[in-house]
Amino acid sequence: MESEIGKISVRAENILRILIEEHIRTGEPVGSRLISKKLGGVISPATVRNVMKDLEEIGLLWQPHTSAGRVPTASGIKYYISHLMKPEKLTFQERDAIEQVFLGEFTDLLQLLEGVGKILAALSNEIGLIVAPRGEELILHKLEFIPITSNRIVIVLITRSGLTRSLVMEFNDIDTRKLEELGERVNQRLSGLTFSEIKREIKLRLADLKKLYGNFTSKLIQSAEEIFKLEDEITAIFGRENILEKPEFADQKQLGQVMSACESEEILLKCLSSITGENVEIIVSPPQLKDIGMVVSKYPLGSGEGILGIIGPTRMNYSRLIELVSYTARKMATLWKP
Repeated sequence: MESEIGKISVRAENILRILIEEHIRTGEPVGSRLISKKLGGVISPATVRNVMKDLEEIGLLWQPHTSAGRVPTASGIKYYISHLMKPEKLTFQERDAIEQVFLGEFTDLLQLLEGVGKILAALSNEIGLIVAPRGEELILHKLEFIPITSNRIVIVLITRSGLTRSLVMEFNDIDTRKLEELGERVNQRLSGLTFSEIKREIKLRLADLKKLYGNFTSKLIQSAEEIFKLEDEITAIFGRENILEKPEFADQKQLGQVMSACESEEILLKCLSSITGENVEIIVSPPQLKDIGMVVSKYPLGSGEGILGIIGPTRMNYSRLIELVSYTARKMATLWKP
């Protein structure tokens, strides 16, 4: 992530770094006396004020009130991230908390994604964000047919990533002795395909089984849309209550605007549309979410990709959150390997 502003002097960078890190910590404007003290008194408050004025003129700082200190602009935050920030490592306890999510028992995609979103929110004290790709891009590992009555069976879908989904369907004249054999033949033809490919090709791929298994095969083909349908693209946020504690959102009108935008799938997806690579990306004050920062990363799921990350005020502790998002995305990537 590059700043549009050219490099500034080392002295100005030191002042900007201290100001931003103090603002991240408190959420309040930062004055020249505090910065001078943090620098060990080697630069006087008057000199600090002059440098801060210069930084304000080039758009890296602004002064909310004439009697107050300065706060960073979105450009100032971007400059800090690009040139001054040093990423922090996660603690053992934080890594362990993330790993526990993946070690838990889950058989449903939404259950796992909810766990990931909640741990991101809890460890960041911000909003956790999860975007999952369309379920139709999941890859089938195998189907299982389990009879429960004379005319009802449970169809279990197991994806290549290990997640399962089951549904009960009614079939007339089920020959339970042939179910295992039928399952093997169906899996030979469908295993390794995405759900969307299966729905498109199932009629052709199972055509020869109609003679052997009759109405069961026909019903299976007719029900493909229902059987191989998972949720459309999922966008969910967790930890909404965390944003209520932020001093910059003390104004109820501004808080309402931010929360409304965060709840809008359309707005969130527009903000995320610029994400391209596999590394963690930082979005500061996008047009659709003014005064908001995002730390996000892609992760693989089936043949598609999802996005996970954190949403908060622009003064988030990016140096820590980058590793939090990166570590979680790496765990997701390991989980979804074929």
